[in-house]
Amino acid sequence: MFKGLRTVGYDVHDVGAARDWYTGVLGFGPYFDEAFYVGFDVGGYELGLHPAGENGGPGIGGDTAYWAVDDVPAALEHLVAHGATIKEPAQDVGGDVVVATVVDPFDNVFGVIRNPQFAPSIVAAAAGDVSDRTIVQEVVVPCTPADAFALWSSGEGMAAWWLPGARIELRPGGFYELYFMTDAPIGTRGSEGCRVLSFIPGRMLSFTWNAPPHLDRTRSRHTWVVLDFQSEGQGTRVRLTHLGWPASEWDSEPQWPETFAYFDKAWTKVMELFAEHFE
Repeated sequence: MFKGLRTVGYDVHDVGAARDWYTGVLGFGPYFDEAFYVGFDVGGYELGLHPAGENGGPGIGGDTAYWAVDDVPAALEHLVAHGATIKEPAQDVGGDVVVATVVDPFDNVFGVIRNPQFAPSIVAAAAGDVSDRTIVQEVVVPCTPADAFALWSSGEGMAAWWLPGARIELRPGGFYELYFMTDAPIGTRGSEGCRVLSFIPGRMLSFTWNAPPHLDRTRSRHTWVVLDFQSEGQGTRVRLTHLGWPASEWDSEPQWPETFAYFDKAWTKVMELFAEHFE
C-alpha cells in the first residue's frame, strides 16, 4: 500500500515569500505553483509549501512527511484499523492531489498523499528541453560486439579494464554505479544513483549519468549515456554518446557548461583506456 516517502510539507504564513526563498536556496523553481500549494521536485522527492491554517503553523512541529499511496481513503481505513486517529480527513487540494493525515498511537503526525502530477524526474532535461549538445567518442577494438558489451555491462567486466568497484544490474532501472573514490563518504564515491535505462545485448546500452561531487548543483540532476556496439572488420566500433543536457538552464546555471566540459575531457580518457585494454 505505501510506496515510499514522497513529500515533506511545510506550513508557511506567506506562500509566495517562501516559494521565492526556497527557489533561491535550491537554485531552481517549483514544478507546481499555486496560491494554495507550491511543490518542488528535489532529487526525486517533493518539498511542499502550503498556507498555515488553524491546525498548523510554521516552525518545529509544523511540518508533515507524506507517504505516497494510490488510494487515500483506503490508506486511512488501513491506518485507523491499526490504531491511528484521523487528524485531517481525505481532501482534494487541487489538481487531483488528495491528502490526509492521522496521528499514530505514539502522537506522531503521519501523512498520506496521492499526487498524479508529481513523477520524480529520471533525468534533468524535461520533454522538449533537451539541448542538441552531445559528447561523442568512438574507438574500434579487436573483439566481438558481445565481448565489448560485456565489459561495460557487468561489475566483473568493468573491473577487467577500468574500475574494481562497480554495482551494475543489467535490467531497466537497475543500478549503474561506478565507484571512483571508494574511501569517500557514501554519496560521493562515484556515479551513485545512476540507473540502466535500456539495453540490447551485444548491441546497445544506455544509462543515466551524474556530475562529480564538486559540481554540486548538477550532480543530482542526471543526463544519460548511450553506448553502441557495431561490428567493423574483425573488431567492434564502440560509440559513446553523452546527451540529455537541459537547454533552458544552459545560460542560467554555470555548472551545466562546467559539467559538459568536464565530461568532454573525461570520456576521451575513458575510451582511450578501453582501447588500451586490448593492446
